[in-house]
Amino acid sequence: MRRNRGRLTKRFIIFIFVIISISLLIIPENVTDKIKVTVTSPLAPVQKIISQTSNFFKNGFKRLAASAKAADEKDDLGKEVFLLKNKIIKQQDIINVFKKKLEIVSEYKENIDDNEKPIVADIIGYDVSNFRKSIIIDVGTKQGVSVGDVVVFGNALVGRISAIGNSSGRVMLITDPASNVPARFLKLRTRGMVQGTSDGKCMMKYVPRQIKVDKPEKVISSGIGGVFPKSLYIGNVIEVKQKSANLFKDIKIMPRIDISKIEHVLVIKRKREENIPE
Repeated sequence: MRRNRGRLTKRFIIFIFVIISISLLIIPENVTDKIKVTVTSPLAPVQKIISQTSNFFKNGFKRLAASAKAADEKDDLGKEVFLLKNKIIKQQDIINVFKKKLEIVSEYKENIDDNEKPIVADIIGYDVSNFRKSIIIDVGTKQGVSVGDVVVFGNALVGRISAIGNSSGRVMLITDPASNVPARFLKLRTRGMVQGTSDGKCMMKYVPRQIKVDKPEKVISSGIGGVFPKSLYIGNVIEVKQKSANLFKDIKIMPRIDISKIEHVLVIKRKREENIPE
């Protein structure tokens, strides 16, 4: 009991000292310095501890506030860097688009003897069902495009305009079952007709059975009929079938252009008398 009372007495005294010290810290300035010194001298150690503790917390709050401000500034800087990187990517994509368009125009001009100026078009839609193989491009009558105009990528044949609107056009691909392109072998010079198939490839028909065709013989447009310019690259032979009763071979061709891997094409405007009637 005595020990407990002694502990309570000590705690009470300490509590009184703390209260008095805190009170003295806020004594008004009109109280004389002599009274302050006389009264507070015994409590100086306690006041010192309280003052140090107060300064510690004040400094801690300042450091915490500074850290929070620095974190906010870092976060803002991170957002700015993120946006700048996005802008850089966008600019790089624009540069790459123009570069690719320039490349396909240059390739066409280098390989095709044609005075017509091609029109660059972006692919904006696809229709690759089992029955139809076509794409939609962002040029139409407003840009001077007509039904029957030929569509290429570089010097490779893509198809021809089958329907036209004011600012868009449908391109029937050479892989469409309704597509027919007069063609010839690059080396053999034998002619035939390239037709589309439902599996996204082409068949060259009407090649006489006695003609020996090896893989991967190249196939180009022959220019016969005036619909397609001559010497456009169509594709390569990947399979040759010969049925004993048939007069002609069936020759499967892998198209030169994989339409899923390109974004732009060229439209070759044909002379008016060469255009297919609408």
